[in-house]
Amino acid sequence: MEILTASFQVIFEKIVDYTIGAVGRQMGYLICYKKNVDNLRGEVDDLKDARNSVQQRVVAAQNNVEEIEDKVEGWLTSVEEITVQAQKFFEDEGQAKLKFCNGRCFNLKTRYQLGRGAHKLELAVKDIKDKGTFETVGHRVPIAGGTTISTKGYEDFESRKLIFDGVMKALTDDNIRAIGVCGMGGLGKTMLVGKIAKQAIEDKLFERVVTVVVSQTPNLKQIQKDIAKELELKFQDEDTDFQKAHLLCERLKKEKILLIIDDIWNKIDLEAHGISFGDDHKGSKLLLTSRFQDVLGTYMDPQGIFNVEVLSNDEAKYLFSKIVGDFFETLNFQSTMVEVVKECAGLPIAITTVANALKNQKNPNVWKNALRQLKRANPTQIEGMHEKVYPSIKLSYNSLTKEAKSLFLFCSSFEEDMIIQIDLLWRYMVGLDFFEDVYKMEDMRNMVHTLVESLKDSCLLLEGNGSGTFKMHDIIRDVAIYIADKERKMITIRNSDDSEKWSNMRKLKDSFGIALFEAKFSELPKRLECPQLNFIILGDKENSLPIPNDIFEGTKNLRVLVLMRLCLPLPSSFSLLQNLQTLALLECELEDLALIGELKNLKALVLNNSEIKQLPMEIRQLTCLQLLDLRRCTKLEAIPSNVLSNLRNLEEIHMNRSFNQWQVDGEITERSNARVSELDHLSQLTILCIHIPNPKILPKALLFDRLVRYEILIGPNWDWDWNSKVEFEISRTLKIDLDRSFQEEDGVKILLKSCEYLNLAPGKGIKNILYEVDKNGFPQLKHLYVQNGIEIQYIIDSIEFQCVAFPVLELLSLVNMINLEKICHNQLAMGSFQNLRKLQVRNCDNLIFVFSSTLLGCFSQLQEIEIKNCKVMSAIVAKEGKHGIQVDDDIMMDIIDFTQLRSLNLEGLPSLMGFCSDADSQPLFNKKVAISNLEKLFINRINNLKMLWHNQLVPNSFCKLKRLEVDQCENLMNIFPPYMLRRLQNLEDLRIRNCNLVEEVFEVRWANFDEIYEKGSTQLKNLNLVSLPKLKHVWTSDLEAILTFQNLRQVQVSKCETLKSLFPTSVAKSLEQLESLLIKDCGLMEEIVALEEGLETTTKFVFPRITFLSLKSLPELKCFYPGKHTSKWPSLKSLTIRKCDKVKIAASNELSLPNTNGLGHHVPIQRPLFIIEKDTFPNLKSLRLDWDDTKNQTNGRLFGEFFYKVEELCLYGKDDKLITVPSVFVEGLRYLKSLYATNLFFDNKGQYAGTFERLTKLYLYKMPKLMLLLKENSEQGRRAFQNLEILEVSECSSLKNLVQSSMYFRNLNILEVSKCHGLISLATSSTVKSLAQLKELTVYECKRMREIVTDEGEGEAGDEICFSQLEELYLGVLPSLRGFHLGNRTIKFPSLKYLSVLGCPEMKIFSNGVLSMPKQIQVRLGENLWSSNRRKLLPKEDVNSAIKRNWEENYDTFVQQLFTEKENGVDDLEDDSKED
Repeated sequence: MEILTASFQVIFEKIVDYTIGAVGRQMGYLICYKKNVDNLRGEVDDLKDARNSVQQRVVAAQNNVEEIEDKVEGWLTSVEEITVQAQKFFEDEGQAKLKFCNGRCFNLKTRYQLGRGAHKLELAVKDIKDKGTFETVGHRVPIAGGTTISTKGYEDFESRKLIFDGVMKALTDDNIRAIGVCGMGGLGKTMLVGKIAKQAIEDKLFERVVTVVVSQTPNLKQIQKDIAKELELKFQDEDTDFQKAHLLCERLKKEKILLIIDDIWNKIDLEAHGISFGDDHKGSKLLLTSRFQDVLGTYMDPQGIFNVEVLSNDEAKYLFSKIVGDFFETLNFQSTMVEVVKECAGLPIAITTVANALKNQKNPNVWKNALRQLKRANPTQIEGMHEKVYPSIKLSYNSLTKEAKSLFLFCSSFEEDMIIQIDLLWRYMVGLDFFEDVYKMEDMRNMVHTLVESLKDSCLLLEGNGSGTFKMHDIIRDVAIYIADKERKMITIRNSDDSEKWSNMRKLKDSFGIALFEAKFSELPKRLECPQLNFIILGDKENSLPIPNDIFEGTKNLRVLVLMRLCLPLPSSFSLLQNLQTLALLECELEDLALIGELKNLKALVLNNSEIKQLPMEIRQLTCLQLLDLRRCTKLEAIPSNVLSNLRNLEEIHMNRSFNQWQVDGEITERSNARVSELDHLSQLTILCIHIPNPKILPKALLFDRLVRYEILIGPNWDWDWNSKVEFEISRTLKIDLDRSFQEEDGVKILLKSCEYLNLAPGKGIKNILYEVDKNGFPQLKHLYVQNGIEIQYIIDSIEFQCVAFPVLELLSLVNMINLEKICHNQLAMGSFQNLRKLQVRNCDNLIFVFSSTLLGCFSQLQEIEIKNCKVMSAIVAKEGKHGIQVDDDIMMDIIDFTQLRSLNLEGLPSLMGFCSDADSQPLFNKKVAISNLEKLFINRINNLKMLWHNQLVPNSFCKLKRLEVDQCENLMNIFPPYMLRRLQNLEDLRIRNCNLVEEVFEVRWANFDEIYEKGSTQLKNLNLVSLPKLKHVWTSDLEAILTFQNLRQVQVSKCETLKSLFPTSVAKSLEQLESLLIKDCGLMEEIVALEEGLETTTKFVFPRITFLSLKSLPELKCFYPGKHTSKWPSLKSLTIRKCDKVKIAASNELSLPNTNGLGHHVPIQRPLFIIEKDTFPNLKSLRLDWDDTKNQTNGRLFGEFFYKVEELCLYGKDDKLITVPSVFVEGLRYLKSLYATNLFFDNKGQYAGTFERLTKLYLYKMPKLMLLLKENSEQGRRAFQNLEILEVSECSSLKNLVQSSMYFRNLNILEVSKCHGLISLATSSTVKSLAQLKELTVYECKRMREIVTDEGEGEAGDEICFSQLEELYLGVLPSLRGFHLGNRTIKFPSLKYLSVLGCPEMKIFSNGVLSMPKQIQVRLGENLWSSNRRKLLPKEDVNSAIKRNWEENYDTFVQQLFTEKENGVDDLEDDSKED
């Protein structure tokens, strides 16, 4: 009784406490009303600041051509919604104040409601604000289709067309996995393959195309990295080689990929680097090119190799004449031309180089001399090169100017197939005397750019990856090397493995240069005796050892030195290089740069991407320095005072993403840093790239007036453009926080007047851009970004401004202009905006319309319009009433015409009523809107929208539309009414999402429709319908009479709850191009194809190209088609049917389906999804199914018979009932390689042994009754898992023994075990020997696991357990684990690279016996998965001592006691289980 009383007292006290707390909280709403409202205002202000900050990052990301993350856009939408709620609350509160005694008092109810509402809203605002921290806001969108090779100049010759057609056919042949294109150098293999890749992308044969170049000296790790980058796979710095290879291999299997590997010289082990599609290749192909057929033969069968031959005579003549023009047809040229072409021997590279050399030569004697040179040139035997190639390239070389020849030969110093950046090239050449009368840096830049373009025109250089880069064909590079070494005495050492050149001191003495981009510094000579050496380019391959101290003692005439990835001090002989004029230290980690100050004649100092914290004072001694390049030195914090001002000859300073901690004049600080005013002393400075966070410390105007090019950031929050890879692609860029306080400064005026790219954040007091910011109309401005202007009302106020505005502007972006009322106020001068191509308007909350109808003529060249998140915008084009301003008489026409517009994006415009303000109905586009060339239309979050199109549109409007996306238009009722259907013939991509009222996509209601229009077809390829809860029809059955859809390739339909069928019969029968069909979460769907009325014969459906079919969560689905039918799926490779409980998946033939009951009466037939015959699924490789007792009884043998080619099988049981895995089914799958099973049961009678023997991958999840993988000591056990490579086991709580004595895992690479609480150990000291090939082992969340390897008996010291191949070991959240092995045996891990032990509080030691591991392994130790980073072992530390120290640091006495108690509980459980 006392116990009950005490318990009641405790309960009563809790109730009282809760009641008092609740009452107090409610009273708090009443008493603290004003405080709650003030707190809400504060939170809302903070939220707006957070939104502006995120929005600014969003704008920067969009300018960087990034796609904004969905979570960021979702957060910004949430901010807008909660801000609207808060604004409504403040308005309601204000009205309440007026209502009750003019705000002096409220009644208690209103006060309570407002206090409570403010508090609740404050919490909601704070919650949203707290979620607004994003590491990144956007990501780069991969190039559609993937990377391709340039095909500029490709000719579709008959000899090439045969190969082209053959390769294209092979790409669609499922039996061919690898294809080769073979031929000698210079035949155009690479360009041919580029054309094939481009065609494959156009035909959408692959989801992605990836291209890499191998070359004669391949860097396989870089090739692996390049492929991963193209696939958006990011390796971590700590990833091991095996892990990278595994990740890349798995990534390659995710998509259907064409992987092009160009220019293979020797057989390389691609699989070792993960460059393999494996057996589960999903139709991916490997396309290789090589000069050598035997190399290609190692990757493919001979029938997959296509040989490229020389051009025929007619083809060669045509190519030559196309380049040189038709003047050669005169009699004076005819015979000579025939001879010249003959000398080129049908080689495209020879023909193009010779023709380009002669194309402007109209003197017959020049041609005859060229023919003589071609015949007399000494052909050089270069491996894989035709004898006629050398003379043809030599002829083209001979036609060059002296400067072009020097540049051409110098370019051969760079690595084969290297993409060369022009901005680095000209910096290197500053120190070489190749060009006469070129002394200024700007002149050098212009000269190199000009010469590169001329060499491209001569076909001696190729285009690179975009502007500002180029590359050299390997054949041309070989010839250039020969000419440089043999004829021009520009001997260059290009390969550190060429020991003959290093040992040949006579050759070294004559060398002009050394270019080793992947050198081992430890193998360099201790001293170079190279008195003729002009340049050295060295890149450290492996951070091996310092450069020898005396290496430069014999190179005193050196003029150019480039060191890459140097991480150690500069050698002392560095100071001897008194003739050095260019020094480039790229990606180096250096602390002491003082020696640079000794290089008194230095002209160019380049420290790009180097980790340096400060420039030394000695730099001020470089009085000849003309170029200082500190780009991307992100850790540079200090430049000593007066260093810059002493460099009086500086012409260029580049500090992009580098130093910006300028000291304010007169300010006293601990460290005296450089001041911006020092730049005033540099009278030669013409190019400047800097960031000045403090706008009040600008240099004098005279400096800005001298600048020819600049990139200047003024203000604390600006970022550099990451996408700008080309130096000065826009010559003059300014980003500036501008307000009245320094707007009138002369320097700012000069910058504003001259800039081409302006990113402007207007401050207080500025209400319009033109006149107030610049009174000249920005005559040179090409790009204008205006953001966060809190007081800007107009961009142009033409009452005060009468000049032509923005005459050359191409892009205008307006973001976060909360008080912007109009872009243009009043009349514009003719010529304003005449070149504008793109307009972006975002977050302009006070903007009601974009264009006045009277000013449209000024915007006639617009190609892209994007309007987003403007709360009160009611129209895009509006008439301003009787006093509208007229620019041109033609503008007052009724038709609103955007003839050049290609893309229109309207998003987040809740008040928008229509594109045009005076619409006579409610469609978005009325009869006055003419957009005849629009290709892309995006409509998102426009809730007032009910219709898209007027029924009397201007002829040809929207007829070129290729892509339409509509999302979150809650009141939109239809997509394509009948009168729009004939305008859809160019539509390729249609995506409709989250439109609650849409009932039909393609509507047909007019009975006489086919009388009005002729039948047409659409190009629609992709159809995506998501979250359309009232959708009843996508098509109606009579649509086929006027519009066909035979080009559909991808169809995805999900969350359309009322849709009962997808295709009409007529549409389904025309889907010959369909490749992928996914339907999920459609609660009422009963059939995929609707029954065609009046059709009694058997309907035949053939889908020749579909490879992927997925049906998920369709609870009412009963059949594919309710009538008599057959279906064929010859290309289907992947089939998924999940959570479709009412459907019968398959029957063997139609005759087995009775249509009468026992009394002879007709009854409805439930037809199966598929009528299976031998050839129904001839290529099915992947099958994913739910499995239950019903399927076990009816489909097991049937599936095993007709799905026998399946290689990957996933079976899902039900959570509430365990079903036996159907042995008769899986045993019939004789090609099965991967098995995934969850919530199923193996009965361990041995009938699965044959299946297991074939498997390479096995995944077992949620099998609570599974005790053993196979019956112990079974005869099949030793063979059962011999081919298994990956084994994952999870949530198998009864599993007692995973690695059994009768099993042998001879090929197992990866083993992962988790949440198997019955396991005490993973393996025994004897069974672990079967894991000889294991490379990765992961064990986590196994509560009873005490050790990974346990002794079977008395293990003696010296007995050995060796994991010879294991590279990675992960142990996590194992509360009972005491060690990896607690016996006395020796444990060896000779290949281990990474060890992770996290959340193992009982683990004080790794092993009791002798432990052998590589010293350089990386370890990660800690309390939980997030508690530590990878690190290397300390010098005197081994794994055992590291684990002991981790235990001592992380698990105190209390935690130890807690886990001791927990362990005792585990022991009790073990004892209980034994009794059971």
